[in-house]
Amino acid sequence: MQSQTIHLINLAIGKPKDMRYGSEEKILNTAIQKEIVKEAHLMKEGFIGDGVADLVNHGGFDRAVCFYPAEHYSFWEKAYGKTLESSSFGENITISGLDERTICIGDIVQIGEATVQITEGRVPCKTIDRRTGMENQFKKMIETGYTGYFGKVLKEGKIRSDDNISIISRNEDAVTVYKAHQIFFRQIVDEDTLEQLITNPSLSDNWLQHLKRLQRSNE
Repeated sequence: MQSQTIHLINLAIGKPKDMRYGSEEKILNTAIQKEIVKEAHLMKEGFIGDGVADLVNHGGFDRAVCFYPAEHYSFWEKAYGKTLESSSFGENITISGLDERTICIGDIVQIGEATVQITEGRVPCKTIDRRTGMENQFKKMIETGYTGYFGKVLKEGKIRSDDNISIISRNEDAVTVYKAHQIFFRQIVDEDTLEQLITNPSLSDNWLQHLKRLQRSNE
């Protein structure tokens, strides 16, 4: 397995709470405003002390941990000319050295005492725009592929902000999150890659059903 320098930059958790946004200071109940912590215990359902407001479109075992690459922060700050706060995208783990082009669906990652398997890319929504104050950012996240990704918990345990992160298992035929994005969002269909994704037992059920519909529409 290729050696990669991977670092945990920030660890963050948070329960839903009201967020004011826009010039009219509208109010939205959301868990995107997470707070940096030194340690947290990760369970199958997610971190203790963490949560989601929209139980239909967020959360669940396949999306227990949200990752966002630290390298993307500078891109967004330059594009919009403003500084972002830590965990601006509501991620639990801000990670360096493992972006969407290098992480694969099914990869197993060791973080402190816990192990997490990558299940899907993130589907961004307007809440991100409201949190960052960057107009149409969620659409640009899809265009660039800078969305982040989710994982399910294989082994529960404590994670500390200074813990090491490493990939401990990877299938040689695995599909990167970026390639999966190309199919999921932009319907750039490579039949072989699509089949690899659909037959990957690690893929989340939400993405599996979406990709199956896409496959049927192209038959």
